Amino acid sequence: MSNKFESLSLQNIRKEFPGVLALDNVSLKAEAGKVHALMGENGAGKSTLIKILSGAYTKDAGNILFNGKEINITSPNDSLNYGIKVVYQEISLIPEFTVGENIFLEKFPLNRLGAIDWKKLYDDCEKLLQGIGFNLDVREKVANLSISEQQIIEIARAIFQNASVVVMDEPTSSLTPKEIDKLFQVIERLKNNDISIIYITHKIDEIFKIASDVTVLRDGKFISHRNINDTSEEILIQDMVGRKVDQKFERPLNTFSEVQMNVKNLSTLSKLDNISFKLHRGEILGFFGLMGAGRTELAKAIFGYDKILNGKIEIQGNVYEKFNTQTMVNNGIGYVTEDRKGEGIINDMNLRENMSLPSLGLFEKFLIINKVKEKKLANQYIEKFEVKTPSSERLITLLSGGNQQKILLSRWLLRELKIIILDEPTRGVDIGAKTEILKLINDLAKDGLSVILMTSEMNDLLSLSDRIIVMAGGKISKEFSKDIATQEEIFKAAAI
Repeated sequence: MSNKFESLSLQNIRKEFPGVLALDNVSLKAEAGKVHALMGENGAGKSTLIKILSGAYTKDAGNILFNGKEINITSPNDSLNYGIKVVYQEISLIPEFTVGENIFLEKFPLNRLGAIDWKKLYDDCEKLLQGIGFNLDVREKVANLSISEQQIIEIARAIFQNASVVVMDEPTSSLTPKEIDKLFQVIERLKNNDISIIYITHKIDEIFKIASDVTVLRDGKFISHRNINDTSEEILIQDMVGRKVDQKFERPLNTFSEVQMNVKNLSTLSKLDNISFKLHRGEILGFFGLMGAGRTELAKAIFGYDKILNGKIEIQGNVYEKFNTQTMVNNGIGYVTEDRKGEGIINDMNLRENMSLPSLGLFEKFLIINKVKEKKLANQYIEKFEVKTPSSERLITLLSGGNQQKILLSRWLLRELKIIILDEPTRGVDIGAKTEILKLINDLAKDGLSVILMTSEMNDLLSLSDRIIVMAGGKISKEFSKDIATQEEIFKAAAI
């Protein structure tokens, strides 16, 4: 193997799972000093291809060439030896370890006695993070950090490990606009050091900023390879979806009278400070904030996950000062978490079981679950949401992230809901599915469901929300009606 990395090629890769041909004759090439974008809808085969490259899966057929020479990757250790580092969308850090321990996990600095040199570890970690433009407490436990902060650590780990090829799987899905700019600066530094980046994203505008070329997969097949200067968003979307997709979605101006929920002076010990707002029947109330603003904490506090210190919540005449998740579920409230892997799906359950989990009472009689009824209803939502799966009995971990998100949405729609809290509902979701989810949320609101929408996707926020509340530092900084809200004013309010 040459000391200097030049290129990595995957040629005619095939991978089959029971009942599913995940990859069928797929090829991709990454070159030193360039960003190669990999795109496709959820279920297109992107994750499978990357897992073969990382050694998590072994290919059934095809070739992998490193600097023109064929290599075998049969384990993660093989991949690491070639300098291939994958930053997965789903966080894989050790929660009880500190930031520094996680970043230096594979290579702790040692002193003369062979013990870990903790001072050097944390000093080097601070220099690394400062060098790439991020500011985190290197001694903080990862368990205490937000999803976006954990994403930063994942990226820093890959950079620390002297990679030849860095694979970034939806790296900006949890980052603020300012952090995204910093990430793009980091990518430029990697390119200048002849490192290759394979960049997976659903955000088409990003690849026109940083990528040299783009490969599109659909249904496990290679569709196209295009130079970024010779293509357009419309062409790439059609490559991905196989048809033209109308991305434009605009909810009309609405007026509301019936108050569904009234949150008064809500505070928590760690973050929220005197939060008050009203939510009307059929309204979509959008919440926006930069990292650490408190959106997710507010979602969890309202749903009863996090204990409130002061304040109360009134739901159709019922006032609650002390409550838990069961209280909220009994009041017709559902919650879809931003942390799909950690707090959403149950790994050991299939689609049907994951979908029916909060609603087992609908299927139970004399302590026995009617699986025929459960399966019938699950299949209705699988068909309605176009979930890509051969069966409702398939293990949920075998689905792509976007299809998992559809199952989590379905989970609550089985019930008679009054309010649904959606925390980043379109994060990591492909263009076709994203448009479907936005339309679904709009249709649910038209039918009278009240929606609390926590999102960092500015287009989603502006097109879907009837009102927008901006948070900063655990407080409400400003509220906008739909007709006067602009991206510039929202960011200004979030930066207070």
